[in-house]
Amino acid sequence: MSTVNVDATSPSPRARAVTLGAITTLVATAIHHVYGGVRYATPWRLHGAAVALALCVPIALAYAGYRRSPGTRAGRISGGSLAALALAFPVTSIGLFEGAYNHLAKNVLFFAGAPRDLLLRMFPPPTYELPGDAFFEITGVGQIVPAAITAIAALGLIGNLRRRGLLGDLRRRVTRLAPGAVLGARELVGVHGERIRIPDPTRIVHLQLRRFAGCPVCNLHLRSITVRHDEIAAAGIREVVVFHSSADELRLHADGLPFAVVPDPEKRLYAELGAEPSLLSVFDPRVWPTIVHAVARSAIAILRGRERPPALIPTGGRFGLPADFLVAPDGCVLASKYGEHAGDQWSVDELLALLPTLSG
Repeated sequence: MSTVNVDATSPSPRARAVTLGAITTLVATAIHHVYGGVRYATPWRLHGAAVALALCVPIALAYAGYRRSPGTRAGRISGGSLAALALAFPVTSIGLFEGAYNHLAKNVLFFAGAPRDLLLRMFPPPTYELPGDAFFEITGVGQIVPAAITAIAALGLIGNLRRRGLLGDLRRRVTRLAPGAVLGARELVGVHGERIRIPDPTRIVHLQLRRFAGCPVCNLHLRSITVRHDEIAAAGIREVVVFHSSADELRLHADGLPFAVVPDPEKRLYAELGAEPSLLSVFDPRVWPTIVHAVARSAIAILRGRERPPALIPTGGRFGLPADFLVAPDGCVLASKYGEHAGDQWSVDELLALLPTLSG
C-alpha cells in the first residue's frame, strides 16, 4: 500500500486555520471600529476599520501562494509571510494590544475600582474610551478569541515550516558570540551618564541584553537579580543590563536598581553581538505562563504606584529576544546564551552554577 507525503505536497490545515482566523479577527475589529467611530464620533476609527479590511488582501494572497505550491521556494516564502502577517497584525495589533490591553485590561481595572487618574494615564482619551457602552466593550474584548486561534495556528504553521527546513531562505544569518571569543574593550554610558567599562579589569561582567523599558517579563527577571544582587556581587560578578530603549524611557523604570542600566535605542550592541528580534519572543508557548505571571505582577505594582506602565510603542519594538554573556577581565567570553523567547535567560541559580565549571 503506497503512502503520500501530504504535508510536503499540500497546504497544511494550519495554513487554512491561520487565514480564516486572521480574516475573522480583521472583520471583527472592522465591525468594532465602525460601531465605535459612530458611537463616539471619532472618524479615525472608521479609517482603522478600512485598514483592517485592506489587510485581508495580502493575507489571502499569501495563503493562495502557499496553497498553490507549498513545497517550492515561492510557496514556503508565502507560508512564512502568511504566518508573519497574521502574528504581526491580527494577533499582536488586534488580539494583544487592542483586545487584551485596550479592552480586557481596561475593563478589569475599571470594574476592580482602579483610581480614575490611573485609568486616564493608562488609557488617555480620545484614543481610548472608559467603559460606557456594552456592545463596544464586548466586541472589543471578543477580538481576543479569533486572534488566539490565529496565534495557535500560526505557531503550528511555523513549526511545520521549521521541521522541513522551509524557513531557511527567510532567516538572516548573524554572527553570534561563542565562548572563547574575545570582546573588544568599550565604554558604555549608563542611564544616568555614568561610564561603564567592558570588560571590567577586576571582575567578571554578566552582560544582559534585555528588551524594552518597563517590559513585564524583564521586570520579573530583574527583580530576581535585585533580590540576590549581594550574592551575585560576592561571587565576583558585575551586572550590566542593556535595554533597546532611550535613556528617557529607562529613567522612568531604572530607579533603585543596584546595577548598571544602559540604553541602546539604536540596537548597536544587539547587532554587534548577534541578538535579533523575533515574533516568537512572545508567541512561543513556553513563555506564555511567564507572560501571564509577569503582566499580573506588573499590573498590581502599577496599581500600587510602585511601577510605571511601559510605553505604548516602545523604542525598538516589543519582539526583542534576551541574551546573556559572561565576560572575563581579559575580554574572553566565558559563556553565552541567546534566548529563544522573551523569558529565556539565565536564572540566578544557573548564573552562579556556571562559575565552578568555568574555573574548573
